[in-house]
Amino acid sequence: MKRLLAAAVLSAIVLTGCSYEYANEDGYRMVVINEGFPVPKNAYEIKPEDCTTEIAKSAKYKLKNIGDAEGTPPAEYLAEIEKWGWTELTDKRIGHTHYYEKEGKIISLIIQKNVFDVFEMSDDVDL
Repeated sequence: MKRLLAAAVLSAIVLTGCSYEYANEDGYRMVVINEGFPVPKNAYEIKPEDCTTEIAKSAKYKLKNIGDAEGTPPAEYLAEIEKWGWTELTDKRIGHTHYYEKEGKIISLIIQKNVFDVFEMSDDVDL
């Protein structure tokens, strides 16, 4: 019984240490829907929203502390997106929804407290 309890405690400690939390130092990788758009490397993919006529592709990620209560993303993440060659369409920003453009593609990034969505907009969308 003591061995079982010790194994359970050790598992809990290990799992807690592997939590998915935003840290700029962990780096970035490509989002699953667009090879040129970065997402934090330790973001955990979950079931995305359904596509619509305006949204060609979608991805949804869970990541602790990606946004604050108002959905404000870390400045380091926004800077990384620009490093990857994306230009924010600041005049199109609505609340915590950011739009980025690169080579004719438009990506919508919606940040909430511990979750974020990345949408590749359809080519015929007029923002």
